[in-house]
Amino acid sequence: MFELDIDMLKEQGIQLFDTAKKTAQDIADKGKNQLELLNQQARLSKAQRQLGALVYSLHKAGEENQPLVDKYIDAVAEVEKTIEELKANMTPEECAACEPEEEEEFVVDEPAAPAEEAPAEEPEEEIEEEPIKLRGETKICPVCKAEVDGDALFCNHCGAQL
Repeated sequence: MFELDIDMLKEQGIQLFDTAKKTAQDIADKGKNQLELLNQQARLSKAQRQLGALVYSLHKAGEENQPLVDKYIDAVAEVEKTIEELKANMTPEECAACEPEEEEEFVVDEPAAPAEEAPAEEPEEEIEEEPIKLRGETKICPVCKAEVDGDALFCNHCGAQL
């Protein structure tokens, strides 16, 4: 006759459950790490855009505000450090899955040598002077009460961290 060993079946069931639980937890942890990496990469991109917009606006206004520029540079470096720490705890495959798509490089065209008879050129479009605000969101600086973009890390007027 066939005898069932209930205790052995129970032990095997518990082991199977523990293995499944551990595997599910590992998958969830990897997903959380990848999500955090993607969030930090988005933060880095945003901080880099803000730094570029700040430098451009200062240049266009003929102003200098090196302490404010340095704050933005420090914010970018801090996010880059966080990204490197996250990547250090991930496998190369996990990192590759989170890599942003390659962006086109910004290249400044060299002016062409003047030709004897240059064809008539179309007038260049004017570049907007005001930076584009994302969805019109703004907030008020707690230090100087100036209105700043909703996604700004620092106040454009006094340099306070927001």
